[in-house]
Amino acid sequence: MPLVSNDLQPQLEGFYQKLVYEKRASWHTVHGYFSDLKHFFAFMMNHLGQPFSLEEFKSIKSIDLRGFLAERLSNGISKRSTARQVSSIKAFNRYLRQQGHETSPAFDILSSPRLGKRLPRPLTELQSIDLVDRETESWTELRDQALFTLLYGCGLRISEALNLNGDDWTPPFLLIRGKGNKERQVPVLEPIIDKVETFLKSAPYSLEPDLPLFRGARGGRLNPAVAERAMRNLRIELGLSESATPHALRHSFATHLLESGGDLRRIQELLGHASLSSTQIYTDLTQEKLLEAYTKAHPRSKKAEG
Repeated sequence: MPLVSNDLQPQLEGFYQKLVYEKRASWHTVHGYFSDLKHFFAFMMNHLGQPFSLEEFKSIKSIDLRGFLAERLSNGISKRSTARQVSSIKAFNRYLRQQGHETSPAFDILSSPRLGKRLPRPLTELQSIDLVDRETESWTELRDQALFTLLYGCGLRISEALNLNGDDWTPPFLLIRGKGNKERQVPVLEPIIDKVETFLKSAPYSLEPDLPLFRGARGGRLNPAVAERAMRNLRIELGLSESATPHALRHSFATHLLESGGDLRRIQELLGHASLSSTQIYTDLTQEKLLEAYTKAHPRSKKAEG
């Protein structure tokens, strides 16, 4: 038996067309939307005893939607996955309304489960240094090392570093354009300058004011996927966890500064956070690490282990 009725199938096809051709969503995103909807329709068919239709979208009650969320929870589906499913369902509901179909107000009050605060996962200082202080054999390895040094040494987002052009390389300070095109000045320490300058001297192209600072093998702006692949290879080589990503270097920068007594407001400015609350997650992280170290070192803990 199909999960949806004949009147809903064309709407799903239209939603697919909108995602692919209008929104230009990736295959992964589109697949996620339709996988979430499939789970929803499968539950509703079992719940209602018939394929889901446009009429059900119009008449469904809050108790039915809460039943779906409860079933997700009882099956051990994570809150984050359930939140994504709710987002997919509401997106399709919005699409139906845009097409002129009436849908139940129950969708308006459907809310995602409250997610716990996810703490960043920085590298240790030793791991960070190992990543940016290895022997290199080619200019591309020097390029990757210079990039990762800039991420760790200045706390940049990878997009901010890759968007730098030749005339942006103005040490000992860089003018960074971050989210929302907001600008901030970031200091560049001597070891970081040396690393980038060493890479630039080895590169098969000269530094041009209006061309990218970091370029790929063919001379175009370096693709983030290439940098991520280089990090993945280093991660495997050094035996690091999957959390060791280019963005983890930015987390490491903030965490290590805070652990060394850095001022939270100054770290906020360096990271380009609009709100101090975004920076305070690093305080939570350092407190968590401190508690973990305390627990391991405490005599009572050692006695319990014995």
